[in-house]
Amino acid sequence: MTTRVEIVNDFLAINVKQGDTIQDIVEKAGSGLPFGCRDGECGTCIVEVESGMEYLSPVTDKEKKVLQNLGLTTEKTRLSCQMKIDSQNGHVRLKY
Repeated sequence: MTTRVEIVNDFLAINVKQGDTIQDIVEKAGSGLPFGCRDGECGTCIVEVESGMEYLSPVTDKEKKVLQNLGLTTEKTRLSCQMKIDSQNGHVRLKY
């Protein structure tokens, strides 16, 4: 079973397995989503989760700290390098 991930900006839709990281997904798909440190510290890979948050891994403490430091504490804002697909049979829609 898979979860469908859409990257709105790139008009991409990819079916992925549980446990896949968003970073790996967008890089393999050729997305233009930028990455900096790739470790959840710089904030370069910020995305808005338009739908499907329930299919993603929970926000990490490191991610919370970086988002707070950047003043981006909305419920839909995440660091894509920190997210994984946590559930199957879903639909996740991301915008950067």
